[in-house]
Amino acid sequence: MRFEAPLRITAVAAVLALALTGLVVREGTARARGQEVALAITGYDPRELLTGHYIRFQIVHEAPPGTACPPGADQSWPRGKTTWVALRREGTRHAPAGVAERRSEAAKLGEVTVRGRLTCVAPVVSPPDAGAAQAEPTRTTLDLGVDRLHIDQAQAEAMERDLLRRAEAHAVFSVASDGTPRLKGLIVNGRRVDLDWF
Repeated sequence: MRFEAPLRITAVAAVLALALTGLVVREGTARARGQEVALAITGYDPRELLTGHYIRFQIVHEAPPGTACPPGADQSWPRGKTTWVALRREGTRHAPAGVAERRSEAAKLGEVTVRGRLTCVAPVVSPPDAGAAQAEPTRTTLDLGVDRLHIDQAQAEAMERDLLRRAEAHAVFSVASDGTPRLKGLIVNGRRVDLDWF
């Protein structure tokens, strides 16, 4: 028995819709089951922050001037090399504690381990007699493979304004038991916006 073309098209559309629904449900479940961590973020160049309905961010932890980089963060890891980043709790948030090639090594540095890349640049400390040059903080940048969130245009514009004013901002991730990070949402100036499929 041969199916008519409209019936075949309807069947294929139904299978694709079920597959997409299954994917959304699976990702939502994975986000709900993972350990939630909040990491400090900043915006990119103000001209690039808002792109349509996407708000772009980078995960940056600033430590007081003179603070050493986290262990392994000042190394140059080969591009494409999987590294494990350790995160430690600082109050209600998390901060990078170091990076290692093996998960077991990273676990010794912090309570949460996640797949990602960590880089740190400690500013050159001027000698005391160099004048009144302002000391720069030690900046550690964490790359978890996500640097944007798709949200409503009005919310994106409000968050952009807050990020440009350097308001306190955090990205909220769910870290699965295998170390995979999934973005859950952003907290900017005390206002949380979650990634919501429905």
